[in-house]
Amino acid sequence: MKIATWLEHYSGGGVERVAMRLARDWVELGHEVAILASPVEERLRASMPPEVDWVPHFGGRKTAPPAIGAVAPDIFFCPGNHYTSAAARIRMHLGERSPPIVWKISNDLARRDFAWPMRMANGLWVRQHHRFIDRVVAMSRAMAEDAVRRAGIPCERIDIIENPHLAVGGGQVATPPSGRYLLGIGRLEPQKDWGLAIRAFAKAKTEGRDLFIYGEGSERARLTALIERLGLVGRVHLPGFVEGMEKVIEQADLLLLTSRYEGRPNVVVEALAAGSPVVATESSVAMRELLSEPASGRLLTVREPEAVARAIEDVLAAPRPEPTQSTVDALASARAYIETFDKAISRHGAGR
Repeated sequence: MKIATWLEHYSGGGVERVAMRLARDWVELGHEVAILASPVEERLRASMPPEVDWVPHFGGRKTAPPAIGAVAPDIFFCPGNHYTSAAARIRMHLGERSPPIVWKISNDLARRDFAWPMRMANGLWVRQHHRFIDRVVAMSRAMAEDAVRRAGIPCERIDIIENPHLAVGGGQVATPPSGRYLLGIGRLEPQKDWGLAIRAFAKAKTEGRDLFIYGEGSERARLTALIERLGLVGRVHLPGFVEGMEKVIEQADLLLLTSRYEGRPNVVVEALAAGSPVVATESSVAMRELLSEPASGRLLTVREPEAVARAIEDVLAAPRPEPTQSTVDALASARAYIETFDKAISRHGAGR
């Protein structure tokens, strides 16, 4: 099977990291993989197996259809919500020559973070996805049910597949900070709302613990200024993006996630697997499933620093949870995707 996917940009985000991990594993399973990527991401090519066909892609979404047409894959994997507009263009412009399209739901479909006009427009857009998507991958049952409700995708066209584990295996491994600490992992972008996490940390009684937020992004300067304004220099740290966070997660006193919207965050799954409790905002329908046990941490429905600070104090005072079962093996996820691709190809060949 020849699989094509598209990576528009790479900043250490989960969507692109998962897509690259799956591409490696599909090659290991004996399939052909083509990755369409911006020329500026050429540096990532060295991290991929030589069998992967790395296709420099100019011009963004408007030129996606001819690029996919030239690659002529058996399946197009749309790795996240951000990429569905390109998928729609591929289906519209290529028509009968379009490959079957499988979309992985990567983030909350409701987008409650939008102002109501944008939220309404987003809802209407999501309701169109059934017209150009052959099959959908949801990372949890709650996300699958949400896709039926919000996107009108029939349940028989949805498969539930957890993300693969993103351990680097022999690559860079982050060294845990010395001393006791709270941990945040994610891009320094408005979606993650690290400002809320920092303000909550400033109010919480953490008994000398520091806060480390690993990630990179456009909000570094703003967050640095906030840290200085709150007098937290030397207590809140922004080390940047680092691979291999397993030991850092395992030794954290808790994981803090204050995102405005998410899908099924890998970092929460990995924290629970390591026995690290979580304090998180209700950023997606999957969060209640992940934090269903009281011992696993606290899930907040309000976005106020005082509420987050109280949750931090409560979790730090509680016994540490037992580690859960390990995250899904990468090849198990890759094999499940191949089964999904086969179903999409069969449906596409039957005239949809």
